[in-house]
Amino acid sequence: MDQLQSARKKINEIDAQMAKLFEERMQTVEEVIAYKLAHQMEILDTAREAQVIEKNTEYIKDKTYKGYYTEFITEVMRLSRAYQKTRIHHNQIAYAGTLGAFSHIAAMQLFPDDTLVHLPTFEEVVEQVESGEASYGVLPFENSYTGEVGENMDLILSHNICIHRMYDLKIHQNLLGIKGAEISDIRQVYSKDQAISQSKKFLEGRNIECIPYPNTAMAAQYIAEQNDITKAAIAAKETAELYGLSILAEDINTSSDNTTRFIVIGKQLPAEGNRISLVFTLPHTTGSLAKVMAIISDHGFNMESIHSRSLKDEPFAYYFYVELVAQLDSKEFKELYAAMKLLCKEIKIAGYYTKESRDEA
Repeated sequence: MDQLQSARKKINEIDAQMAKLFEERMQTVEEVIAYKLAHQMEILDTAREAQVIEKNTEYIKDKTYKGYYTEFITEVMRLSRAYQKTRIHHNQIAYAGTLGAFSHIAAMQLFPDDTLVHLPTFEEVVEQVESGEASYGVLPFENSYTGEVGENMDLILSHNICIHRMYDLKIHQNLLGIKGAEISDIRQVYSKDQAISQSKKFLEGRNIECIPYPNTAMAAQYIAEQNDITKAAIAAKETAELYGLSILAEDINTSSDNTTRFIVIGKQLPAEGNRISLVFTLPHTTGSLAKVMAIISDHGFNMESIHSRSLKDEPFAYYFYVELVAQLDSKEFKELYAAMKLLCKEIKIAGYYTKESRDEA
């Protein structure tokens, strides 16, 4: 056995010992988690971490390695924190918007037995899932009438998250006003711009000013607070119940098939599914997209959806999002993915999931 092989053999033996010790450390972290849960303590204890790092670094006798070990133990502490977040915030589901928003309704239907947490923005939902503060997040992804929610497509590209489930929620928009109001009283309507667009035909010719609001539920909450007979909101029936409003007109959306597709995001790809989402970028060469499309077709995959979105940091450059009917562990998909990697500048498996649907009355 030469010197290199001998050194590698010794490293392998040390790594095996380190793996065993790491597992023991994480098992002991379970006790820390139980204590913090029982005493409602914060996960991050900055003073404690600094103390651990300083004390452990003192065990290193060779000064050459001290800086590297400090980085090593700091990373171990970070991993411990991340695991604690996952365990402590288990079954915590994040969504954007207020109570009664369609995202809230979708989250309630998808996770009826879990703790729902509402956040102000889509990005905050993604960040909480990415950090482990929430087990999953629920985001609107596409509407059959107004198209994609591009912001959320961008977040999937730019963050370390993936799609776990897709869920189609049939949307019924309603005109909500305060008790005693009639449609003829309404002069201003507040709602999310998409909801206003979906209800355009109903609103036309009524001499009503349309005022965009961050989301439908916030609009309903505002109408309840204003208590003004001339103001109304466009939102779901559940929202009317939450804020004590009357339903002045039901199902005012132009399309009777108005459906919003929601996605459930998580950190790791699920083990099972019947759809795969890919995002990829291509070189600026003639026919590059056509070649990818041909490869997908040649490998026998049904492509249910394709979208293009501009890259924020590259003017007039785009990335592409596609949905395939496929099994992640199948030989056919592995061959397709390998072929696409040869043509794409970047490619990411953005989701593996099963599509579901439910009519929300």
